Amino acid sequence: MKLLKRTLIVLLVIAVILTAVFLAGRYGWKLGGFRSCQSAGITSVEVNDKNVRITGFFPGSFPEGFCGYYSEERDGTLYVGFRFSAVFGFFETGDFDITIPVEGEVNEVILKTRLYETSIWKAGSGFLSQSEQYGVYVKLERNDVYSVSMSYDSGGGGVVNADNTAMESGEYIFMDNDIMQVAKDALDVPVNFTITVKDAQGNVVASGEFSFDVDMEKMYLTVTADGRILEDGD
Repeated sequence: MKLLKRTLIVLLVIAVILTAVFLAGRYGWKLGGFRSCQSAGITSVEVNDKNVRITGFFPGSFPEGFCGYYSEERDGTLYVGFRFSAVFGFFETGDFDITIPVEGEVNEVILKTRLYETSIWKAGSGFLSQSEQYGVYVKLERNDVYSVSMSYDSGGGGVVNADNTAMESGEYIFMDNDIMQVAKDALDVPVNFTITVKDAQGNVVASGEFSFDVDMEKMYLTVTADGRILEDGD
């Protein structure tokens, strides 16, 4: 009888531990906010005055299950990030179809992760397919970068981590899609722009001037370990 009780207690403890691990993996990541969010393939974005509906999928080759989303609404912009897990890839797919309630008018929807922010919908232009994210991409080969900014006569933008930590190296960061529209408006005139890379103290560790035109569609730049910024292929 005592052996049976001990066995039941052990099984109960194991069940509680497994349940806790499951719940932590499924929902606990939200405590980290956007720092825990991953990139996602977005297939559609629909916005109305009450909610925002987003459909998409896990972009990797190894299957990971969809765990959920994290979102924040600020000054007419909805920031949203997604989380996937290889553990849940055995039970469900990485495809998702979510509806996020909103309190006010949404003018832009931004996909946000620990590493970068990407606009996926804007009022007036609508859903921006990721295959149509024309513009400038920057890859880092150094680990002391805290911000990357791009500037040109009519605008610009920048990328920083939400938690103000060093940006990860080895992956391309999409700067913005606006320079493509500027290039279209400029007709046959290339748009000159500057890339500026800074460290934790705000010191410039790399800087370079480049030109972008419509025919290029996408430009890929690499910030080297020795402080140069090279266009891929140079």
